[in-house]
Amino acid sequence: MNESTPRLRETSSIDPVHQFVETIQDFTDPKEAIREGISNGIDWGATHLAVRAQMDKTKTPAELVLELEDDGIGLNEERLKAFFALGRSTGLVYDKLGNKLGPHIGEKGHGTKTYFNSRQIEVFSNSGECYVYALMEDPLGELKEKGSLPAFEYEVRAPQGNETFTRIVLHGYNENQTRDFAHEVLRDYILWFTKFGSVETQFGLTDNQDKTLTLRGLDRDGDEELPFAHVFPAENTKIDKLKQQYPADWIDYYVKRWIFKQAPVDGFPAIKIDFVFYLEGDEAKRLYNPMIRPRGKAARPEQYKVEERYGIYACKDHIPVTRVNERLRLRRRLETKFHAFVTCNEFRLTANRADIGNTPADLLLAVEETVHRIFTDKIMGSPEYYQYERFTREYKGEVTAERERRDFDRRRSEALKKKVARFRGIDILEPRLEAGVFGLFVTLKTIYPALFPFTIIDYDTSIGYDALVSYKAVEDLTKDSISFVEFKYALERAFDHAFAHLRYIVCWECGLSDGEEVEDVAGRRRVLQVTDKSKSTPYRKYMLTSKTESHNIEVFVLRDYLRDKTKAEFKARAAT
Repeated sequence: MNESTPRLRETSSIDPVHQFVETIQDFTDPKEAIREGISNGIDWGATHLAVRAQMDKTKTPAELVLELEDDGIGLNEERLKAFFALGRSTGLVYDKLGNKLGPHIGEKGHGTKTYFNSRQIEVFSNSGECYVYALMEDPLGELKEKGSLPAFEYEVRAPQGNETFTRIVLHGYNENQTRDFAHEVLRDYILWFTKFGSVETQFGLTDNQDKTLTLRGLDRDGDEELPFAHVFPAENTKIDKLKQQYPADWIDYYVKRWIFKQAPVDGFPAIKIDFVFYLEGDEAKRLYNPMIRPRGKAARPEQYKVEERYGIYACKDHIPVTRVNERLRLRRRLETKFHAFVTCNEFRLTANRADIGNTPADLLLAVEETVHRIFTDKIMGSPEYYQYERFTREYKGEVTAERERRDFDRRRSEALKKKVARFRGIDILEPRLEAGVFGLFVTLKTIYPALFPFTIIDYDTSIGYDALVSYKAVEDLTKDSISFVEFKYALERAFDHAFAHLRYIVCWECGLSDGEEVEDVAGRRRVLQVTDKSKSTPYRKYMLTSKTESHNIEVFVLRDYLRDKTKAEFKARAAT
């Protein structure tokens, strides 16, 4: 290069609008707004917090409103501005060597950006310095449609009394999608993935143990008060007593805990981990966790299997972040028995706090090796674990005649209670669960294809609506002739899907009366209209009607429909 050519200098730049949008989209679970609200409240000294989800039915369509409140020290003008800013965390303090001081959770200044997924954000806060109110309208619209940073209006007044608080109201949150805001779903999330589900009390840390949280989900009329800390069962290791109490399945009630506090990380002596490890049977889990799918009963949509939730979790600030079963290579056949958490405050989290993947690879490997060593030497090498393994081998080798006899007697008793109808030369069974309704429908559709006025074009009973159908006289796969069918054991007042794309419901029974209302997850209501069988109506007809929607929804109540259409009567087995 010619020495006379002048060099140019440019400062690196950032596109703030793009950065805001990317940060907001990093938060993929809408419940993360609750996690961030809880963390912020505890960071600022709250002793009581509240989380409430409600539907504002004055809006059309009904609007999801999420309210987060705490009695912490409140916001002054500086903290209010940081609340709406990106990358500003006002409470974080480091010593001269770069070590974080105190228990402050927030570090990145990203968390409150989860709130931007709302039509409107309101903030009310009273501190010892002032009372502030702020309003931000349509933040995502400003960012995505107009390409500009969203503005907020605010006012600052003298403090209103001595009580401090912050209340955040998110109107039209999550595009009014309500699936994640049922009460039990929120309780489960709070106790597993937020600071209120911290595992810190297992290590004798008591600063937060007296804090409380009031919760109300969409399907709950009143509030529920939750105590602080993740829920663990009491230890239950006396195998002889367990075998007396639960002779056929004692192993499912066994609980043993191991705790390792401030264990040095191999090769990183300045870095410590807290490790709590519970070995739990599945029935012991069910005693304290109502979200585990029950055995032998219909599961609610929000419930999960043991293997979908349990294992070993990595934590920061004693808050569970992500499950790390695969990384730790620990006795895979027993993973569903594990209920364990390893906390390292040197873990570096992704922007949405959902993973530890930003942690330096050498430190991550060292933590994994340390946990593996503790598990191998201290847990598997313990007398309690040896005894558990020995009895487990005996238990699995038993599968005794007594257990088989009990299972046979139970199944036989249940089967004999079922009613049966003879239909076109085939015995069809009265269903007891939603899955049985689906099975009965498939049988009927197979042996009598014209029984229902629609053609199934796709089944998927695992998630969402159960079936996609064409309802034209001649099968037509154009968009206007396709709709959904949902299977239920019984039609109830609360319906866990939206009515918008639904044309039929197939259920076994209906406990509702003519004229009663049924409400869907979006807050829309329809009226049940029942028309008795007559000359003009060949069967007792159930319809969910609406004065504002373009179509009604027919409900096939199989108990009545089969009797009226086919004369099939379900009777006790002895009478068939």
